[in-house]
Amino acid sequence: MGIEKIRVSFGSAVKLGLISNKKIDEYPTTCYLMTYIPGKCAANCGFCPQARGSHSSIDKLSRIIWPVFDLKEVLTKLRYLISSDRFERICTQTLKYPKNFDDLVEIISKLKESTSTPISIAIPPMSNEELFQLKSLGVERVGIAFDAATPEIFNKIKGKEINGPYDWNTHYECIKEALKIFSKGFVSTHIIVGLGETQEEIINLIDELNKLEVLPALFAFMPIRGTQLENLERPKIIDFRKIQLARYLLIHNKKSIKDVTFNRKGEIINFNINKRELSNIIDESVAFMTTGCPSCNRPYYTSRPSGPIYNYPRILQESEKKKIFEQLKLFVKL
Repeated sequence: MGIEKIRVSFGSAVKLGLISNKKIDEYPTTCYLMTYIPGKCAANCGFCPQARGSHSSIDKLSRIIWPVFDLKEVLTKLRYLISSDRFERICTQTLKYPKNFDDLVEIISKLKESTSTPISIAIPPMSNEELFQLKSLGVERVGIAFDAATPEIFNKIKGKEINGPYDWNTHYECIKEALKIFSKGFVSTHIIVGLGETQEEIINLIDELNKLEVLPALFAFMPIRGTQLENLERPKIIDFRKIQLARYLLIHNKKSIKDVTFNRKGEIINFNINKRELSNIIDESVAFMTTGCPSCNRPYYTSRPSGPIYNYPRILQESEKKKIFEQLKLFVKL
């Protein structure tokens, strides 16, 4: 018997017409899907509502609700979307459970029959044979999330210390193998800011991944009620902005890690750019928008619409540009 159900992020469901009479501030440019099982994920990540030890709603991933729909209905909606409403990408999030690979293969196969939209997948580590099969089915990009910036923090929030199934080295090896199969530039990972790491540790990891041509996407930690990290505070917005700027300089502006100065606490205290360069970067907006696969904007995935907005799902407004400039100007040259 094939798959009958799939989860769809709330914004994607509204855009598809699966949920009516709802207006949202920013529509997703990627259609976000998630494999469906009646219970929780077999992993136990401390920040995740889907974790087996979480007491959060089973409908949530981060702060977003993911209702369940018939897969046939979702495929039909995708097939017949009018051109002005079409998504630029489809991304399927994959929970960890025994049949996750088989389910993913079926979902990808049916998506390819229904649409020519580029497909990304976000998966736990899988074997080389499984990665090859996913690539052969037409998956364009793959994401394997570290989430943590160091092996020690990884172990505390995803690994043995939290009775989780994951291991830093296994993740890293799978990312390297995925590079061989999907090609450099087509593999990504997520890093969550605010799990106890220093800014220097995050920037060192971003630099290391960038040299491998793995795309590191940044997200701010979002405490979700019922998760094991529900009482951990959000990162300060200025700290997140500094890390966003450093990431941009390393990945898009061809700067090196030597162009970022840290103090003894691992905090960023200076960037080797001047105020005019900072103003130009802010005016472009890219550094402060959602990072990840092309066309991924994840509206308010880890930010409330009321703010503060950590990753903007759109081009910055002038007032937002001015605010970010005021936040960062103290960390650059005259």
